[in-house]
Amino acid sequence: MQVLLIIREDAHRNLGGDTIQMLKTKAALEDLGVSVQARGTDQMADLPACDLSHVFNIQTAESSWAAFQSLQRAGMPTVLSSIYWDMLEHDFEFAVTQRARWRLLARTLGKSRARELYISWQRRKAPLKAKWQTQRRLLQHALRVLPNSQSEADLLQKTFALDDDFQDKVSVVPNGIDTDLFDPVPQPSRAFMQEHGWRDFVLQVGAISPVKNQLGLIEALYDLPVPLVFVGQPVAAMPEYAERCKARAAERGNVLFAGRLPHEELPGIYALAAVHALPSWRETPGLVSLEAAAAGCRVVTTSIGSTRDYFGDLAWYCHPDDLVSIRLAVEAALKASPLTTLRQRVLQKFTWQCAAEATLAAYQAALNPTRGAEGRV
Repeated sequence: MQVLLIIREDAHRNLGGDTIQMLKTKAALEDLGVSVQARGTDQMADLPACDLSHVFNIQTAESSWAAFQSLQRAGMPTVLSSIYWDMLEHDFEFAVTQRARWRLLARTLGKSRARELYISWQRRKAPLKAKWQTQRRLLQHALRVLPNSQSEADLLQKTFALDDDFQDKVSVVPNGIDTDLFDPVPQPSRAFMQEHGWRDFVLQVGAISPVKNQLGLIEALYDLPVPLVFVGQPVAAMPEYAERCKARAAERGNVLFAGRLPHEELPGIYALAAVHALPSWRETPGLVSLEAAAAGCRVVTTSIGSTRDYFGDLAWYCHPDDLVSIRLAVEAALKASPLTTLRQRVLQKFTWQCAAEATLAAYQAALNPTRGAEGRV
């Protein structure tokens, strides 16, 4: 089988989860004997002859749809990795601080009820927007849709007002990890220990940004006597957020900002940590949380997104705007024994090999519509 993968044009300049998913899927498919080429959405001229094309990411709706149309004109069967979760809960937090009416509603009705009204209102307005309409067209016209969880599939159906038969063309393809880095169990990093002298800390790996909520983690654990380690670089567009985090961390003490580190160094740092905490505004499910689990680390994660599809009852959940819930989740994780069952679950179900096998099954279902039901994974 020959396959063409299509991703946003700046995917390699601005690395994101979609970039990683595409590159890892490509490599794992090639291991299965599939011939794979990859292009950006700006490289749609002179398309190669392929059996099937695979577009990544409906968040970049306009460019993804333009590429999709080019593939359709070329007569190429096309599937779609949606890579979607909305940010409405995060947007509500912004609205409460910036807009008087939502601030008043939050005070009058309570924050939870005001949040429900805000999200409902935004979803009612969404069909009037060009981006929503384009995203819906992508989902409707793709032969198969490959979300990263059933929760994502259900959200797509609800958000974009899709008929029940939408689920008939869904093939869930999980996110994954590199087993070579995590099996056998990684050894604690001697280099990190020698440089910093820390272990059994609370770790967060990820870009320093409001979405990842480092400041919320610092505030929630402000007076908890446990070291905090952040691995990741500030998002270029929001350097002021990183400065706020560092200022508050300096007041707390016992906080290390290690910057961005090579990926191959991360397993040994996960192995040094007691808990990996990611109280962010959405995760699907957070590749770093999967990696932390595979390294034997206890996992605290957000309740927003598809995290429960992956971790079930084997992680501790919190809400990003509830400092008490973050604190309680971290404290519970610190007191618990390491969960080997979560590590085993990740290594058995959430690897790039598993993702490639599910992707290939979706391709086969797209090319053989009479066997479509068999393509659901």
